[in-house]
Amino acid sequence: MGRTFGKKNLTDNDKRAIVVGRQNGLTMMTLAGMFGVTEAGISQFLKRQKAQDGSTNSQRTGRPRVTDRNDDRNILKTSRTNPRLTAPAIRREVFLNSPSPPSVSTVKRRLNAAGIMGRRPVKKPLISEKESSRQGEVGEGASQLDPSRLEQDSVVRRNQVPPLRK
Repeated sequence: MGRTFGKKNLTDNDKRAIVVGRQNGLTMMTLAGMFGVTEAGISQFLKRQKAQDGSTNSQRTGRPRVTDRNDDRNILKTSRTNPRLTAPAIRREVFLNSPSPPSVSTVKRRLNAAGIMGRRPVKKPLISEKESSRQGEVGEGASQLDPSRLEQDSVVRRNQVPPLRK
C-alpha cells in the first residue's frame, strides 16, 4: 500500500468508519489505504479515541477565540465596503455595542488571514487654490534653492521684451 505524507483532516464520517472497520476486524494497513493516511495515523487516532471514552471530538488546547465566524465576517465586510478604514476604526464600527471588543491586533490578524495585508492611509486633502498659486510663483530648478538667484530671475523676466512676430 502506498503512503501519503502530510496531515489529512478526517471527517466525522471517516472517523466513524475507521472505528467500525477496526471493530469488524480490518487491519490498520487496510484502513490506512482506504482513507489515504499512514498506519501510524490510524493507530494514533484509535488511541486518542479510546482515551476519550469513544468520543471523536475533543476540546482543543490553547486560548479560545475572542471572535466567532460572524464577527470575522463583519470585520471583512466592513473593510471591503470602505477600504480606507484603519484597524482601530473597523474595531469601533463592528464592535460598537460590545461590552468587551477584541484588540486592534486581533482585527489586524483577521484581516491578514483573509489576505488583506495592510490598511491604506487616510486620503490626503487636495491642495487649495491659494497653495497651488503660491507653488506656481516659485521659480524652477536652482532658483528655488538660492534666494538671490530668484530675485535675479524675476528682474530678468520683467525686463525681457517678447520677440516680434512677422
